[in-house]
Amino acid sequence: MGRPDRKEGGVEEGSEMQDSVSESAEPLEPVTPSGQATPEKPPPYIRVTNFRLALVAIVGAVLIAGLLAVLIARPEALYPSSSKDSNGRPTTTLKELPSDTSRIATTKSSVKVLQVLANKPPRWDSAKPVLLYNSTVTIPPSSQDGLDPREPLPTTEAPITGRRATAEGWEFDNPGPYSPPQPFTMSVTERRGDWLKVLLPLRPNHTEGYVSIRDVDLSTTRKRIEVDLSENILRAFDGDKIVAQTTVVAGAANTQTPTGLFYVTDIVPQKNPAGAYGPFALATNGYSEMMDVFATGAPVLALHGTNAPEKLGTDVSNGCIRLPNEIVTQLAESFPQGTPVYIQP
Repeated sequence: MGRPDRKEGGVEEGSEMQDSVSESAEPLEPVTPSGQATPEKPPPYIRVTNFRLALVAIVGAVLIAGLLAVLIARPEALYPSSSKDSNGRPTTTLKELPSDTSRIATTKSSVKVLQVLANKPPRWDSAKPVLLYNSTVTIPPSSQDGLDPREPLPTTEAPITGRRATAEGWEFDNPGPYSPPQPFTMSVTERRGDWLKVLLPLRPNHTEGYVSIRDVDLSTTRKRIEVDLSENILRAFDGDKIVAQTTVVAGAANTQTPTGLFYVTDIVPQKNPAGAYGPFALATNGYSEMMDVFATGAPVLALHGTNAPEKLGTDVSNGCIRLPNEIVTQLAESFPQGTPVYIQP
């Protein structure tokens, strides 16, 4: 898949009203027929006092009822049941989630360029609590580990569309570089305090960085895609249920498909559904480990459809995973950005 392009550039992108209180005149005293004023009766102290007490009781009851309503209706936050550690310091904990749950960080629409640190933020090592996002799904071995490193993507001298290296790490345009525009999304691997460690669309594959939790919205998914290159089989899961299974085309010997843990960054409809990419391409954060450029763009690893279904089950691609058009359509319509993709050798 040939996007993002390897060039600079972003996405084809009064006066205050006041109540007046008027003084009223003293009321006329009732007059008796004889013309003498009626003697004033003693003030009803007991009745006034009882009225004030009742009023105070009513107001207090209303306030207490309102407070209880707020406490009952308040939604449970994703991160925070607060408690204290053994030293009396405040901590936060996550409620327990199914072990096959993945966490997704989606850049907020108000953040137009997301800054990502390459190195640990201040106090990362001492931050409490440490929340590791481990899954029961085994992460496949990374093919990157057994290869000589290739040119990083991007570099400070060679940015790619929507993605640039900086002195501190990287910056990513939001929305990302594909059409239609989609929010820049990452897969979360760890959280400490107000910082997240995330997987990024960079080469070397599996590069991680650090983002502020204030810049993203967090969500979860139990959906995942698993590809077994030894059998050319793709299986799509929703929790522990297989919702799709198919044979696929994988990379040829000199353009092998990378292995390891990846995630879907963008879901890209194709202008020509009958073309080489079929109706959809699911771009991932991975890159080819054997090519530096492809079709005028960076060699992005993608799962996409095909106009040559007779080749399913073979190893003839430039590294992308090709699958039947009806299956890629099913994935595009029901699997979100951030869905993990496990590619086994």
